[in-house]
Amino acid sequence: MSAWGPMSGNAGTAGTAGTAGTAGTAGTAGTAGTAGMNAPIVGIDGSLGYPAYSGSVSNPMLASALITVRESSLAGNATHGLYLPDYEPVRPPFLHESDVDWRRPTKKTQGLQPNVRAALVEMELLRNIRFDQSKVSASVSLVGGPAVATLGKLKERVFHRQLQLVASFAALRAERSLEILTQVAPQTAHWSSIAGLSPERHRYTWELIGIGLRFAMMVTMQLKYELNVTRPWLLSAAVQPMLLTPGYMAYPSGHATEAYFVAELIPLLAGDHAHPNSEHGQAGRKDGIAVQLNRLAFRIAENRVVAGLHYPVDSIAGQVLGVMLARYLVWLTEDPLPKFKECTLHVGAVAFQHPNAIAGDLELPVFDRFVDEQEHVKKPEDALPSTVPSAPVLRDLWALARREWT
Repeated sequence: MSAWGPMSGNAGTAGTAGTAGTAGTAGTAGTAGTAGMNAPIVGIDGSLGYPAYSGSVSNPMLASALITVRESSLAGNATHGLYLPDYEPVRPPFLHESDVDWRRPTKKTQGLQPNVRAALVEMELLRNIRFDQSKVSASVSLVGGPAVATLGKLKERVFHRQLQLVASFAALRAERSLEILTQVAPQTAHWSSIAGLSPERHRYTWELIGIGLRFAMMVTMQLKYELNVTRPWLLSAAVQPMLLTPGYMAYPSGHATEAYFVAELIPLLAGDHAHPNSEHGQAGRKDGIAVQLNRLAFRIAENRVVAGLHYPVDSIAGQVLGVMLARYLVWLTEDPLPKFKECTLHVGAVAFQHPNAIAGDLELPVFDRFVDEQEHVKKPEDALPSTVPSAPVLRDLWALARREWT
């Protein structure tokens, strides 16, 4: 998570930052939220996202990072049948017009400028959750409902033992440096290269992602504050992080939370058949958006460990939190998600359910596993309530974003 947060839904100056030096307008990033300086994420996109990714502004650092991330994500598996006559790749878009709610949005919502919509949606998201604590865990829960995600309170000795792993990962810094530098801010170009996001075609999708990331950041900050885990560099002078360490706590990882949030949200929004909860027989296909975004999220989280800013266990907690928050947001839209099985978006995943049993020296996230399969994670098994609280602005924005995937 960058020191300046993911992307402020109500930051009117963010768009202005994006236009500095004309970078904000290159690649038409200024239109991402329909109104230049009011766009919730245009400032960040303007400096690090679409212009450089599209080639409007040369950025060999980003290009090299996209190459190495793709090589690690594919690893020869996604294209194993590319030249077979019966090979049929998963292709976007995935939705038909019948999958979209054409009754929305209301004129009342569509007439709002993006930063106002963002503020209203953030209120809708936050007013339905609460934070709970016990001696062994901290949770974000539905008001009057089940826990959405729970993080075990790990002992201090766990993080001391994780220091050895942090030191070992530092050997990858030269190899990963370009990836790490281009992933400091929200990883718009990385997501775009997988999901085919475009600033004009997916303007409402970007608005939704920007709001969702700010919401995820606020929840993460509250849990970081409550869990109060010291950063690695304060435990050892040998860590020597390659980036300025943000001035807040380590556990859970904000980058992991945000990356896995997007990795869960986009496939649900687009109806990707490769999502684990899809009704179709292509679940887990390695050339699907869901699998590739999940692998990217793993890489982004791991790179923060390589940089010396996080412990590996921070990434496991971030995966649990990010995926569960995305499911909560989707539930609040009250969308029937016709491409997915009914009532399969369960919440209630627990990272480190038995924290006293965690030693710290071997606890690592595992590549290519969705949250339901990750080690040290209790599967999400709690059904979301059938009664959904009112969130009219979010539902309008979701309907607009889903149209962009038909």
